[in-house]
Amino acid sequence: MASHAVTSADLHHDDEHPPAVVWSAKTPINLMGMLFFIGSEIALFGSFFMSYFFIRVAGSSDYSSWSEQIGHILPLKVVTLNSLVLFSSSVTVHYAEIALMRGARRWQAIWIALTALLGFSFLAIQINEYRALLTDDQVGPSTSAFSSIFFSLTGLHGSHVLVGGILLLVMLVRTLRGHYGPEPEQHIGFRTMSIYWHFVDLVWVFVFGLIYIPGNWDRWGNETVLFGLSGPVVFFSGAAIIIVLLNVPRLIGKGAPKH
Repeated sequence: MASHAVTSADLHHDDEHPPAVVWSAKTPINLMGMLFFIGSEIALFGSFFMSYFFIRVAGSSDYSSWSEQIGHILPLKVVTLNSLVLFSSSVTVHYAEIALMRGARRWQAIWIALTALLGFSFLAIQINEYRALLTDDQVGPSTSAFSSIFFSLTGLHGSHVLVGGILLLVMLVRTLRGHYGPEPEQHIGFRTMSIYWHFVDLVWVFVFGLIYIPGNWDRWGNETVLFGLSGPVVFFSGAAIIIVLLNVPRLIGKGAPKH
């Protein structure tokens, strides 16, 4: 009887393979990936904020130590305006997404360019803020725990704005080349970037509200005058206008069409 060598073909059976993957979730996998990435970013920023809270409690729970160390020299007038610059970029990227969904490529490119311009303007103003702060011998990335956490948190956020600005420029080029379209499978990349940019803007709400303002309530309300108005009035009025602008397309029936 002739012998038969056993080959891999003899061991192959269809029922030994795992079943095909069935995607039950309606969320596209790359969009889901961005959401998981945002979750990891929340943990990252959260760890820095916890360090800040620990330093504050170790020094003084009423922010007096924070204010004496670094809070009293923070340029609230500039940062208030710079915050509104960054928040305005959420409006422009939102309008870019609406233009994409409506097939208006030219307007999409314009809104993306404006978003990138606002983002890089925010960075330029922040760098100028750093230059002014570093002229003080008592302020620097390693001069004290208070100063270190300030530069760490604001610098970490600034690095995210820089990455986002570069990605916006890439999106602008891709838009001009017609890589995006109103169909769901054609704009998922744009949506993921839009989510990232909104997240970056949202983080700054906490940075501004928890790092710059505490210990500086009197300065912000009395000494920071913009356009003849106090800092809080300018900030909250600007924030209200931004919220209205975000909802204007939907209110006038020009929002993103449903697919």
